[in-house]
Amino acid sequence: MILELARSKEKDIVSLRRLLHQHPEVAHREFQTHKILLEHLERLDAEIRAPIAGTGIVVNIKGKKGGKTVALRADIDALPIKEENDVPYKSLNDGFMHACGHDAHMSMVYGAALILSEMRDNLPGNVRLIFQPAEEEGTVGGAKPMIEEGALEGVDYILGMHVWPELPEGTVGYRSGPFFAAADTFTLDIIGKGGHGAKPDMTVDPIVVSSRVIEALQTISSREIDPLEPVVVTVGSIHGGTAQNIIPDRVEMKGTVRTMNPVTRERMEETMRRIIGGVTSSARASFSLNYIYGYPVLINDKDVTEIVRSNLENLIGKEKVVEAKQTMGGEDFAYYLQKVPGTFLLLGVYNEKLGYVNSVHTSRFNLNESILPFGSAIFVSAALELFKH
Repeated sequence: MILELARSKEKDIVSLRRLLHQHPEVAHREFQTHKILLEHLERLDAEIRAPIAGTGIVVNIKGKKGGKTVALRADIDALPIKEENDVPYKSLNDGFMHACGHDAHMSMVYGAALILSEMRDNLPGNVRLIFQPAEEEGTVGGAKPMIEEGALEGVDYILGMHVWPELPEGTVGYRSGPFFAAADTFTLDIIGKGGHGAKPDMTVDPIVVSSRVIEALQTISSREIDPLEPVVVTVGSIHGGTAQNIIPDRVEMKGTVRTMNPVTRERMEETMRRIIGGVTSSARASFSLNYIYGYPVLINDKDVTEIVRSNLENLIGKEKVVEAKQTMGGEDFAYYLQKVPGTFLLLGVYNEKLGYVNSVHTSRFNLNESILPFGSAIFVSAALELFKH
């Protein structure tokens, strides 16, 4: 029944997805996206609050029978990536692309809203749609400001979902407990003493010291943390020097730290400072570390995840519902889960036969649009089930 209803909305869902895909906008600048969403959401005859947290939108679909409130969240920002897909709905904003599937997330939540609006007279609860900016921003993000401006007031449960090319199309991944990692970042300056490249004895070479620091940081996961605890320390950017025969005064590095355990996360900055300090002092250098705390660990509520898992098995079949692996990626849906119980799902979109095999955050990421009503049905079915609990 719900799957059939969702399939009947496929034209509207796909049409919105293509329109959004053509107008990708990065974090905090989703102005056209905001306008497009409002034009579609105003057709629902629902209570709309906009703007919120900059370019966000909150919509309330109130059931005639009252009851609990379930929130459905969609992120709305895109990435600074030039699209290489040759499709009729290719990005019109050169250098920007919905390479993480947020256009799919928005359209799936919209599809769910179309269905739930038609069910309003018999709806045993209320649904709140949360269209949130700046998920890709990485530090403050958009979820936290949305919460601070009241997006979760009165919400009993929250659901989120991400299209996932690591799972076969049509499967759904769930996981109870820690799922996505805390995503912190850092900027590190190694400060030495510059000079002539032919006279290294008269300098303190920050490039050599930087190489030692990078190697030493890798011992955190191998020697400082329980080997069963997932930890990643990556230096993704390093800059220093201007010429082949000049030793520079300093080297700048930027990186990310990923942890799956909040307790482990609390140790990381102090551990890094101790290790970096030891390496630099032994080489007569110094350092400056700016450690920035980003999104926390995303921890799915055990009870809600079990309710949704069971509901999914009834909706699409047990064989299509799989326990997903933990991922060291970050997701600011974690902030919502710190406030209300909920769960975050992964919707498989990998389809080798049709050529949908590319990862998110790449210039050729795309998906089979027929999966979008399927995602809408999952949201609707899960919300209806949660009304009972």
